[in-house]
Amino acid sequence: MGYYKNSGLTRADVRRYNAAARRAARLSSSEDAARLIRLETVSEIERYEMAKDADAAAAYNKAVEEWQSDVANQLRQTVAVKSLRVSQELTPKAYKDDYGLINRLGFSFPRHGIWLHYGAGRGQGGYKGSHWNVLKKINGVEVDTGIVRHTRKESLNMSMGTGNRKAFEWFDPVIKRNLEKLEKIVLDYFDTMIVDATRIYINK
Repeated sequence: MGYYKNSGLTRADVRRYNAAARRAARLSSSEDAARLIRLETVSEIERYEMAKDADAAAAYNKAVEEWQSDVANQLRQTVAVKSLRVSQELTPKAYKDDYGLINRLGFSFPRHGIWLHYGAGRGQGGYKGSHWNVLKKINGVEVDTGIVRHTRKESLNMSMGTGNRKAFEWFDPVIKRNLEKLEKIVLDYFDTMIVDATRIYINK
């Protein structure tokens, strides 16, 4: 009986893993994905012309990826003093448009990184809670279990950022001080490129 029960759990884990992989693929291609820097051109023709020049397109993508890698390292170094887990698991993510040109940039990290930024934790929150799905690691990949957790009611007491939970704004300042460099990079390749970072910040 134990063998069959364990086999059933394994099959369930595999189904959840496959479902999570499909969801991740959909999210990565969604224009509505949150916490992203968007690189948008006013002229679609300009993007099309750039894509036809393979060398220029590759150089553009490489320059943007190098910027993102450098920023990711700065973020890791900044948050490491508070959380090695957030530092080690922070991952840069770049998404491309139909022409193969990078048009969105993001950084994934454990939810704990947001709590650090706000100075929130168990028993010390704001006035508005949140909800999140519990993740489970399978073969080193975090898979959505479908279990939803909510902020505890006792934590909605407007005490975040106080006491032993001082806000540690490790994310937004690093992004802000590097944006000008990203703008210069994209303007080397596009005349009408707009860098929209309004959705990536933790503090909205």
